[in-house]
Amino acid sequence: MASCAVNDCDNGVFATGLCSKHYMRLRITGTTDDGPKARASLADRFWKYVDKRGPDECWPWIGSGSLGYGTIQVGGRSGKKVLAHRISWELHKGQIPENKDEFHGTVVRHQCNNRLCVNPTHLKLGTQSDNVQDMWINKGGPRGNARLTESQIASIKADPRSSRRLAPIYGVSDAHIRAIRNGRTWKSNK
Repeated sequence: MASCAVNDCDNGVFATGLCSKHYMRLRITGTTDDGPKARASLADRFWKYVDKRGPDECWPWIGSGSLGYGTIQVGGRSGKKVLAHRISWELHKGQIPENKDEFHGTVVRHQCNNRLCVNPTHLKLGTQSDNVQDMWINKGGPRGNARLTESQIASIKADPRSSRRLAPIYGVSDAHIRAIRNGRTWKSNK
C-alpha cells in the first residue's frame, strides 16, 4: 500500500498521493502544512483559481461562486466571502475607496460584462448606477426575464467543467446549464 506524499506521514493514500488528513487540509487551507496559521496567503489562494490568459482576454474565475460572481474567503477559516473581482482590484490597484453617496458604496465594474472575469485591465471603479448602465449599454444585460447575460452563456458553453460544478457559480440549476449546452435554451448567442 502506498503512503502519503507528505514527509513523515505513514498513512495510506486517499487521493492525489495524499492521505485523507493532508488531502482535506490542502483543499481547505491551500497547503498541507500543520497548524492553525498554515493557510496560504490570499494572493496564493486567489491565483490558484484564476485561468490567466492573454493580457486583453478575460481571466475567468474557476473557484467557487455565488450568483454568477466568483467568491473567495478572507480573514481566516471562519472569515467572510468576498467577490473575487474585488480582491483582484485590491491585489493589483490597491484598496477600494468608500463612497457613501449614490447607492451607498463603490463597486468594481466589469468593462467586459463577464461576472467571472478577474483581469484587472477589465475592471473599473464606479457606482451601482454606473454598473447597471454599463450592463445595458454593452447589450450584455439579461434577455427578458433571464438571469444570465449573453457573455455568461458564452462562458458556460466554453467551460469544460461539469454542469454540477458550474451551477452554483452562476446561481442556476445544473439542469439549466445542461439545457444551455444542449441548445434547448439560449439557442442564439449574438
